[in-house]
Amino acid sequence: MVTERSHMSGEQETGSAPQSPELNIAVLGDLHGHLTLAYRLLRRWERESGKNVDVILQVGDLGAFPPPYRIDKATMRFAQKDPDELGFAQYYEGSPEADGILGSEAPDETRIGARMYFIKGNHEDFEFLHGMRSFDGGPVPVDFYGMILHAQNGTIFPVSLNGMTVRVACLGGLAFHGGPGTGNGIWYTQSEVKRLWGAGAADILLTHDVPFGAVYAEAGSRDILEYVSHVPPLFHFCGHYHEDGQQLDVPGTTRSFLLNEVGFRKPASLNAGCIGILQWRSPTDCGFELLRQPWLQDYTRQNFREL
Repeated sequence: MVTERSHMSGEQETGSAPQSPELNIAVLGDLHGHLTLAYRLLRRWERESGKNVDVILQVGDLGAFPPPYRIDKATMRFAQKDPDELGFAQYYEGSPEADGILGSEAPDETRIGARMYFIKGNHEDFEFLHGMRSFDGGPVPVDFYGMILHAQNGTIFPVSLNGMTVRVACLGGLAFHGGPGTGNGIWYTQSEVKRLWGAGAADILLTHDVPFGAVYAEAGSRDILEYVSHVPPLFHFCGHYHEDGQQLDVPGTTRSFLLNEVGFRKPASLNAGCIGILQWRSPTDCGFELLRQPWLQDYTRQNFREL
Protein backbone atom coordinates (compact mmCIF):
# COMPACT_ATOMS: atom_id res chain seq x y z
CA MET A 1 0.00 0.00 0.00
CA VAL A 2 1.00 3.63 -0.40
CA THR A 3 -0.31 6.66 1.36
CA GLU A 4 -3.16 8.67 -0.08
CA ARG A 5 -2.14 11.16 -2.76
CA SER A 6 -4.28 13.73 -4.51
CA HIS A 7 -3.92 14.62 -8.21
CA MET A 8 -5.13 18.14 -7.41
CA SER A 9 -2.72 20.75 -6.13
CA GLY A 10 -3.40 22.17 -2.69
CA GLU A 11 -6.42 21.95 -0.44
CA GLN A 12 -9.89 22.71 -1.72
CA GLU A 13 -11.11 26.11 -0.54
CA THR A 14 -14.40 25.93 1.32
CA GLY A 15 -17.12 27.69 -0.64
CA SER A 16 -14.88 28.64 -3.59
CA ALA A 17 -16.36 28.73 -7.08
CA PRO A 18 -15.06 26.29 -9.71
CA GLN A 19 -12.61 27.74 -12.22
CA SER A 20 -14.40 26.00 -15.10
CA PRO A 21 -17.34 23.62 -15.54
CA GLU A 22 -16.76 20.47 -13.53
CA LEU A 23 -18.38 17.29 -12.33
CA ASN A 24 -18.31 16.55 -8.63
CA ILE A 25 -18.52 12.78 -8.39
CA ALA A 26 -18.99 11.38 -4.89
CA VAL A 27 -17.60 7.89 -4.29
CA LEU A 28 -18.94 5.81 -1.40
CA GLY A 29 -17.55 2.73 0.28
CA ASP A 30 -19.69 -0.23 1.36
CA LEU A 31 -23.04 1.05 2.68
CA HIS A 32 -24.65 -2.05 4.20
CA GLY A 33 -28.00 -0.28 4.21
CA HIS A 34 -26.77 3.05 5.61
CA LEU A 35 -28.07 5.17 2.76
CA THR A 36 -29.49 7.90 4.97
CA LEU A 37 -26.12 8.36 6.68
CA ALA A 38 -24.38 8.63 3.31
CA TYR A 39 -26.88 11.14 1.97
CA ARG A 40 -26.65 13.26 5.13
CA LEU A 41 -22.86 13.35 4.85
CA LEU A 42 -23.00 14.32 1.18
CA ARG A 43 -25.47 17.12 1.88
CA ARG A 44 -23.12 18.40 4.59
CA TRP A 45 -20.27 18.37 2.06
CA GLU A 46 -22.41 20.41 -0.32
CA ARG A 47 -23.08 23.01 2.37
CA GLU A 48 -19.45 23.18 3.48
CA SER A 49 -18.00 23.36 -0.04
CA GLY A 50 -20.66 25.48 -1.71
CA LYS A 51 -20.80 22.92 -4.52
CA ASN A 52 -23.29 20.30 -5.64
CA VAL A 53 -22.73 16.57 -5.84
CA ASP A 54 -23.51 15.77 -9.48
CA VAL A 55 -23.39 11.97 -9.39
CA ILE A 56 -22.68 9.25 -6.81
CA LEU A 57 -20.75 6.00 -7.37
CA GLN A 58 -20.90 3.17 -4.82
CA VAL A 59 -18.55 0.18 -4.68
CA GLY A 60 -21.02 -2.56 -3.74
CA ASP A 61 -22.51 -3.98 -0.55
CA LEU A 62 -25.16 -1.31 -0.85
CA GLY A 63 -27.31 -3.67 1.19
CA ALA A 64 -29.99 -4.01 -1.47
CA PHE A 65 -32.42 -6.11 0.56
CA PRO A 66 -36.03 -5.18 -0.23
CA PRO A 67 -38.93 -6.79 1.62
CA PRO A 68 -39.55 -9.72 2.15
CA TYR A 69 -35.89 -9.64 3.17
CA ARG A 70 -33.93 -12.54 1.74
CA ILE A 71 -31.03 -11.78 4.05
CA ASP A 72 -27.70 -13.55 4.47
CA LYS A 73 -26.65 -14.63 7.95
CA ALA A 74 -24.07 -11.89 8.45
CA THR A 75 -26.51 -9.12 7.56
CA MET A 76 -29.17 -10.65 9.82
CA ARG A 77 -26.71 -10.71 12.72
CA PHE A 78 -25.69 -7.07 12.29
CA ALA A 79 -29.28 -5.91 11.71
CA GLN A 80 -30.29 -7.19 15.13
CA LYS A 81 -28.04 -4.53 16.66
CA ASP A 82 -28.31 -1.91 13.92
CA PRO A 83 -31.69 -1.75 12.09
CA ASP A 84 -30.16 0.63 9.51
CA GLU A 85 -28.50 -2.45 7.98
CA LEU A 86 -31.92 -2.88 6.33
CA GLY A 87 -32.24 0.80 5.46
CA PHE A 88 -32.56 0.16 1.72
CA ALA A 89 -36.22 -0.75 2.26
CA GLN A 90 -37.06 2.88 3.04
CA TYR A 91 -35.85 3.89 -0.41
CA TYR A 92 -37.25 0.85 -2.19
CA GLU A 93 -40.78 1.39 -0.88
CA GLY A 94 -40.68 5.10 -0.17
CA SER A 95 -40.86 6.55 3.34
CA PRO A 96 -41.00 9.94 5.05
CA GLU A 97 -37.26 9.80 5.70
CA ALA A 98 -36.44 8.94 2.09
CA ASP A 99 -38.98 11.50 0.81
CA GLY A 100 -37.04 14.14 2.71
CA ILE A 101 -33.89 13.32 0.76
CA LEU A 102 -34.90 12.12 -2.71
CA GLY A 103 -38.53 13.21 -2.96
CA SER A 104 -39.66 15.92 -5.37
CA GLU A 105 -40.66 18.15 -2.45
CA ALA A 106 -37.68 17.42 -0.20
CA PRO A 107 -36.54 20.48 1.77
CA ASP A 108 -33.34 22.16 0.69
CA GLU A 109 -31.48 21.34 3.91
CA THR A 110 -31.70 17.58 3.27
CA ARG A 111 -32.36 17.20 -0.47
CA ILE A 112 -29.87 15.33 -2.68
CA GLY A 113 -30.39 15.71 -6.42
CA ALA A 114 -27.69 13.30 -7.63
CA ARG A 115 -28.34 9.80 -8.87
CA MET A 116 -26.45 6.95 -7.23
CA TYR A 117 -24.97 4.14 -9.36
CA PHE A 118 -23.92 0.98 -7.54
CA ILE A 119 -22.50 -2.43 -8.36
CA LYS A 120 -23.21 -5.62 -6.46
CA GLY A 121 -21.11 -6.61 -3.48
CA ASN A 122 -21.28 -9.87 -1.57
CA HIS A 123 -24.14 -8.78 0.72
CA GLU A 124 -27.17 -8.10 -1.50
CA ASP A 125 -30.38 -9.83 -2.54
CA PHE A 126 -28.90 -11.27 -5.72
CA GLU A 127 -32.19 -12.71 -6.94
CA PHE A 128 -33.71 -9.22 -6.72
CA LEU A 129 -30.81 -7.57 -8.55
CA HIS A 130 -30.74 -10.23 -11.26
CA GLY A 131 -34.41 -9.57 -11.93
CA MET A 132 -33.76 -5.84 -12.36
CA ARG A 133 -31.89 -5.92 -15.66
CA SER A 134 -32.25 -3.80 -18.78
CA PHE A 135 -32.31 -5.09 -22.35
CA ASP A 136 -29.43 -2.81 -23.34
CA GLY A 137 -27.30 -3.59 -20.28
CA GLY A 138 -27.53 -0.07 -18.89
CA PRO A 139 -28.05 0.85 -15.23
CA VAL A 140 -31.53 0.14 -13.85
CA PRO A 141 -33.36 2.06 -11.09
CA VAL A 142 -34.15 -0.17 -8.12
CA ASP A 143 -35.83 2.34 -5.79
CA PHE A 144 -39.15 4.16 -5.48
CA TYR A 145 -37.66 7.48 -6.64
CA GLY A 146 -35.68 6.29 -9.66
CA MET A 147 -32.50 7.69 -8.11
CA ILE A 148 -30.59 4.53 -7.11
CA LEU A 149 -29.44 2.50 -10.11
CA HIS A 150 -27.80 -0.91 -10.31
CA ALA A 151 -25.00 -1.14 -12.89
CA GLN A 152 -24.45 -4.60 -14.37
CA ASN A 153 -21.17 -6.48 -14.41
CA GLY A 154 -19.09 -6.36 -17.55
CA THR A 155 -20.60 -3.09 -18.75
CA ILE A 156 -19.40 0.46 -19.21
CA PHE A 157 -21.95 3.23 -18.80
CA PRO A 158 -21.54 6.95 -19.54
CA VAL A 159 -22.21 9.74 -17.06
CA SER A 160 -23.01 12.83 -19.15
CA LEU A 161 -23.57 16.07 -17.23
CA ASN A 162 -22.44 19.69 -17.44
CA GLY A 163 -21.22 19.16 -21.00
CA MET A 164 -18.86 16.35 -19.99
CA THR A 165 -18.97 12.57 -20.28
CA VAL A 166 -17.19 10.14 -17.98
CA ARG A 167 -17.21 6.40 -18.78
CA VAL A 168 -17.56 4.02 -15.81
CA ALA A 169 -16.63 0.32 -16.05
CA CYS A 170 -18.28 -2.13 -13.64
CA LEU A 171 -17.26 -5.43 -12.05
CA GLY A 172 -19.15 -6.14 -8.82
CA GLY A 173 -18.89 -9.15 -6.53
CA LEU A 174 -15.81 -11.13 -5.56
CA ALA A 175 -13.24 -13.22 -7.38
CA PHE A 176 -13.99 -16.94 -7.19
CA HIS A 177 -10.66 -18.61 -6.48
CA GLY A 178 -11.96 -22.13 -6.96
CA GLY A 179 -12.87 -21.80 -10.64
CA PRO A 180 -14.59 -19.57 -13.19
CA GLY A 181 -17.40 -18.25 -10.96
CA THR A 182 -20.93 -19.42 -10.40
CA GLY A 183 -23.42 -17.02 -11.92
CA ASN A 184 -25.64 -14.57 -10.11
CA GLY A 185 -24.44 -14.81 -6.50
CA ILE A 186 -21.55 -13.16 -4.70
CA TRP A 187 -19.00 -13.97 -7.44
CA TYR A 188 -18.36 -12.33 -10.77
CA THR A 189 -17.84 -14.63 -13.76
CA GLN A 190 -15.15 -14.92 -16.41
CA SER A 191 -17.73 -14.17 -19.09
CA GLU A 192 -18.37 -10.83 -17.35
CA VAL A 193 -14.63 -10.16 -17.26
CA LYS A 194 -14.34 -10.89 -21.00
CA ARG A 195 -17.30 -8.64 -21.73
CA LEU A 196 -15.65 -5.84 -19.78
CA TRP A 197 -12.39 -6.20 -21.72
CA GLY A 198 -14.37 -5.95 -24.94
CA ALA A 199 -16.39 -2.90 -23.91
CA GLY A 200 -13.73 -0.32 -24.75
CA ALA A 201 -11.87 2.27 -22.72
CA ALA A 202 -13.15 3.66 -19.43
CA ASP A 203 -12.23 6.63 -17.29
CA ILE A 204 -13.26 4.95 -14.01
CA LEU A 205 -13.29 1.30 -12.94
CA LEU A 206 -15.76 0.50 -10.15
CA THR A 207 -15.26 -2.86 -8.40
CA HIS A 208 -16.17 -4.43 -5.09
CA ASP A 209 -13.07 -6.58 -4.75
CA VAL A 210 -9.55 -5.15 -4.73
CA PRO A 211 -6.58 -5.84 -7.02
CA PHE A 212 -4.79 -9.02 -5.97
CA GLY A 213 -2.13 -8.30 -3.34
CA ALA A 214 -3.02 -4.62 -2.95
CA VAL A 215 -4.48 -4.91 0.57
CA TYR A 216 -3.39 -8.36 1.79
CA ALA A 217 -0.66 -10.45 0.20
CA GLU A 218 -2.80 -13.37 -0.97
CA ALA A 219 -6.22 -11.73 -1.27
CA GLY A 220 -8.12 -9.91 -3.95
CA SER A 221 -8.77 -10.31 -7.66
CA ARG A 222 -6.15 -11.14 -10.27
CA ASP A 223 -8.65 -10.10 -12.96
CA ILE A 224 -8.90 -6.59 -11.52
CA LEU A 225 -5.12 -6.36 -11.17
CA GLU A 226 -4.69 -7.37 -14.81
CA TYR A 227 -7.33 -4.90 -15.98
CA VAL A 228 -5.85 -1.87 -14.22
CA SER A 229 -2.38 -2.90 -15.43
CA HIS A 230 -3.25 -3.36 -19.12
CA VAL A 231 -6.44 -1.35 -19.77
CA PRO A 232 -5.65 1.46 -17.38
CA PRO A 233 -8.57 3.69 -16.45
CA LEU A 234 -7.63 6.97 -14.83
CA PHE A 235 -9.25 5.97 -11.53
CA HIS A 236 -10.24 2.75 -9.81
CA PHE A 237 -12.46 2.58 -6.72
CA CYS A 238 -13.08 -0.53 -4.59
CA GLY A 239 -14.21 -1.60 -1.12
CA HIS A 240 -15.09 -4.86 0.67
CA TYR A 241 -12.29 -4.95 3.26
CA HIS A 242 -13.54 -2.23 5.65
CA GLU A 243 -10.03 -0.83 6.08
CA ASP A 244 -9.14 2.85 6.36
CA GLY A 245 -9.55 4.58 3.01
CA GLN A 246 -6.25 4.87 1.13
CA GLN A 247 -4.59 4.86 -2.25
CA LEU A 248 -3.39 1.42 -3.31
CA ASP A 249 -0.09 0.56 -4.95
CA VAL A 250 -0.90 -0.98 -8.35
CA PRO A 251 1.14 -1.29 -11.55
CA GLY A 252 0.72 1.29 -14.27
CA THR A 253 -0.87 4.72 -14.29
CA THR A 254 -4.27 4.02 -12.71
CA ARG A 255 -4.91 5.73 -9.39
CA SER A 256 -6.58 3.01 -7.32
CA PHE A 257 -8.40 3.80 -4.07
CA LEU A 258 -9.83 1.57 -1.35
CA LEU A 259 -12.81 3.09 0.47
CA ASN A 260 -13.85 2.22 3.99
CA GLU A 261 -17.35 1.17 5.04
CA VAL A 262 -19.74 4.12 5.46
CA GLY A 263 -20.67 3.63 9.09
CA PHE A 264 -19.50 3.56 12.68
CA ARG A 265 -17.35 0.69 13.91
CA LYS A 266 -17.07 2.84 17.03
CA PRO A 267 -20.44 4.45 17.87
CA ALA A 268 -18.96 7.94 18.22
CA SER A 269 -16.52 7.87 15.30
CA LEU A 270 -17.23 7.74 11.57
CA ASN A 271 -15.04 5.20 9.78
CA ALA A 272 -12.01 6.93 8.26
CA GLY A 273 -11.85 7.39 4.51
CA CYS A 274 -15.32 6.10 3.67
CA ILE A 275 -16.30 8.87 1.23
CA GLY A 276 -14.36 10.71 -1.45
CA ILE A 277 -14.96 13.36 -4.09
CA LEU A 278 -13.66 13.14 -7.65
CA GLN A 279 -13.59 16.58 -9.27
CA TRP A 280 -13.56 16.21 -13.04
CA ARG A 281 -13.04 18.91 -15.64
CA SER A 282 -11.28 16.81 -18.27
CA PRO A 283 -9.14 13.64 -18.40
CA THR A 284 -6.08 15.84 -17.82
CA ASP A 285 -7.66 18.09 -15.19
CA CYS A 286 -9.19 15.91 -12.50
CA GLY A 287 -8.41 14.71 -9.02
CA PHE A 288 -9.75 12.65 -6.15
CA GLU A 289 -9.57 13.18 -2.40
CA LEU A 290 -10.83 11.09 0.47
CA LEU A 291 -12.81 13.32 2.82
CA ARG A 292 -11.04 13.88 6.13
CA GLN A 293 -12.47 17.28 7.05
CA PRO A 294 -12.83 18.10 10.77
CA TRP A 295 -16.64 18.36 10.52
CA LEU A 296 -16.84 14.62 9.89
CA GLN A 297 -15.94 14.20 13.56
CA ASP A 298 -19.32 15.74 14.48
CA TYR A 299 -21.16 12.58 13.39
CA THR A 300 -22.05 9.66 15.62
CA ARG A 301 -24.37 6.69 15.30
CA GLN A 302 -26.85 8.51 17.54
CA ASN A 303 -26.91 11.99 16.00
CA PHE A 304 -26.34 11.70 12.24
CA ARG A 305 -30.02 12.18 11.39
CA GLU A 306 -30.09 15.53 13.20
CA LEU A 307 -26.93 17.13 11.79
